[in-house]
Amino acid sequence: MVVTVVLVLAALVAGLGAALVAGGGASDPQPGPTPTAPAPVPSMGKAASFELRQVYFQESGDIQRRPLLPPGPAGGGKDATRDLLRVDCDLKPRPTAPDDNVILCDAFSFRYGLGPSELSPDAVADAIALQGAFDDWVVQVTLTDDAASVFEDVTKRVSGAGPPLNQLAIVLNSAVVSAPAVQEPIKGGVLQITGSFTQAEAEALAASLG
Repeated sequence: MVVTVVLVLAALVAGLGAALVAGGGASDPQPGPTPTAPAPVPSMGKAASFELRQVYFQESGDIQRRPLLPPGPAGGGKDATRDLLRVDCDLKPRPTAPDDNVILCDAFSFRYGLGPSELSPDAVADAIALQGAFDDWVVQVTLTDDAASVFEDVTKRVSGAGPPLNQLAIVLNSAVVSAPAVQEPIKGGVLQITGSFTQAEAEALAASLG
């Protein structure tokens, strides 16, 4: 199931709704464009964590080549550095603290060094499953007013940076879904997660996020 994330802008450009389609890492020449990963769809009734984290680096291959990220705030615990050493994309993602720097993987075994979560755990105001224009199913996520304001500030900050620091990783349940490059500040706070969802899968993901 291939998934993309669309960040829907509130502004209109030339009379059309402008949108930033989140592909992965297209502006980073090393290791190249990152395939968009299948989104982890939780079981019905199981809450999903939704995070946006700034990308510090990305890499592929069996060996972690980059130096370790500092573990971040003390909330990461005494084992934070050790946990960052033991990155294996074939293992189930371990839970992460929102305030920690982390190294996470996508479904294609790309590793991402990421900063702390830019949004609070209660950033999602609503999430619903919708049928798209081509009979596909999407999950539309609406951020709270506070989170939408933070999101606009974050996209303004990262859009002024060079790659890969201008990328924001969309993280569900400690796995990277995609890491789009942000070209300009984004207003509105409405996101669509799209892909080859069945109706049941889209409804399960929406229920876990809402």
